[in-house]
Amino acid sequence: MKYSTLIFDLDGTLIDQFSAIHKSVNHVQKCLGFEISDYKTVKSAVGGSVRLTLERLFQHASLNETLPLFKPHFESIMMDEVFILPGILDFLKASQKSGIKMAVFTNKIGGHARSTLEHLKIDKYFELILGAEDTPYRKPDPRFTEHLLQKLNTLASDCCLIGDSPFDWETGSLVDIPVFLVATGTHTISQLKRTTNSNAIYSDINALATELFNYK
Repeated sequence: MKYSTLIFDLDGTLIDQFSAIHKSVNHVQKCLGFEISDYKTVKSAVGGSVRLTLERLFQHASLNETLPLFKPHFESIMMDEVFILPGILDFLKASQKSGIKMAVFTNKIGGHARSTLEHLKIDKYFELILGAEDTPYRKPDPRFTEHLLQKLNTLASDCCLIGDSPFDWETGSLVDIPVFLVATGTHTISQLKRTTNSNAIYSDINALATELFNYK
């Protein structure tokens, strides 16, 4: 299977930054006098964008209240416990060696995505890192994907998308980009099967790399 361009989701696909998200949500809850959510509850609410995450977790508070509390706190601790998911670095190196173009396509705020990947020293593998607030759009909006393809000077038929959530599945499906899912983020394999009807679901990037790309 050969693609000239790989498009990656970020959180739960390439990196794990859920600890900082959890702590920042707890900070907002403390500030507003709400019950504190555990890590599992917060992680399961992540997806789509920070705005959607906050809307899911704070049904009795508006984004005008929660986002100004969340964002600066997250920015102050976002690098504390972030890490690259197992197998990712080897996969990026092998893909780069094969001459494959790579990009990050995320609903995380674009500036946060770029600074995080720079901190982890893997930004060099990506021709483009595109996120929320870089355009008026978010995944799965096809206009966001079309903007990405234009910036990369790449056709949808030459790409595949690697992600960890139903948002990624829908994003690719709307523009006929094949989507391969890994259960290293917010959803288990069974949850991904139930919510996407996809047969291209893998336990992790190593399983995907072996089966689809013949990486060893």
